[in-house]
Parts: sequence; structure tokens; C-alpha cells
Amino acid sequence: MDLSTFMQKLRYRFGDLSLIEEALRHSSYVNEQGDPEMRDNERLEFLGDAVLNLIVGPLLMERFPELNEGDLSRMRAGLVNESQLADIARTMDLGIHIHLGKGEMLSSGHEKNSILANVFEAVLAAIYLDGGFDSVFIVVKTHLSPLFDEMRTTDANQDFK
Repeated sequence: MDLSTFMQKLRYRFGDLSLIEEALRHSSYVNEQGDPEMRDNERLEFLGDAVLNLIVGPLLMERFPELNEGDLSRMRAGLVNESQLADIARTMDLGIHIHLGKGEMLSSGHEKNSILANVFEAVLAAIYLDGGFDSVFIVVKTHLSPLFDEMRTTDANQDFK
């Protein structure tokens, strides 16, 4: 699998390719391999979710200094939801790089919002582990900035959940 184009779209080059390979491995694929040493991306997804929330919070506070905690929380929920993250994943053609099991491949798993969003979070964790907080901060800010630009402070009253 050639990841160079994906890394260009991601705007990050991995030093440790094993991290991105793990981030792209869905549990359905790992379960079919029969290799007890092979890990799926679920642990990275867990970490990526936390990293993403840690980054989006300060970005929102900086961009919208007039908003209160409740409004910022609703905006964050609207930014880091499954649909938004899947859309970001689609902009970098993440789906074609995901290793899926046969069943998920047959059901077009590489196009499912849930899988795309989860793998995107796993990729963020892989960046964090490979390059540190500053590296993943830049990647998140780069890919979420267009969404910040679309938001209006009046949207803060919407409950995005």
C-alpha cells in the first residue's frame, strides 16, 4: 500500500510507519488474519478521540472568545461528531487505505461514516505518538479550520448532538 499520497493529503509524514499501519487496521481485518500479535486500531481510536477534544477546545476558545462554556461545548460536539470527521477523512481519501475484513469490504465499510471517523481518530493518535502534541495540533488545526470558518457564533445556540 502506497501511503505517500495519503500522507501528503494528511500533511504529515510518519517516522514510524508501524503507527499509521496500525491506525488503518480495522478489527474485522485483524480478526481474519489469525495473527495474535497484530493489533487493530481501537486503542489508537480511544487516544485519538481524547487528543482531538484536547485540541479543539483551545482552538474554539481562541476563535470565539465571547462564548461561554456551554456554547463552546455544543460547538465542539458539532465539530468532532462522526459525520464531520468522516467528511474530513473523505477529503484525504482515507477510506481506500483502511484494511477491512471481507464482510466490511462487501458492505462498503470504507465509505461508512462510523469507520471513517474512527480511523481518522486513530490516525490522529498515531500522529501524536509519532510526532508529539505540536505535530497533531497542526494537523487538526489545518483540517478543521475550514469548519471553524463556516461556523457562526449564532450556531452556538444549536445543540449539535
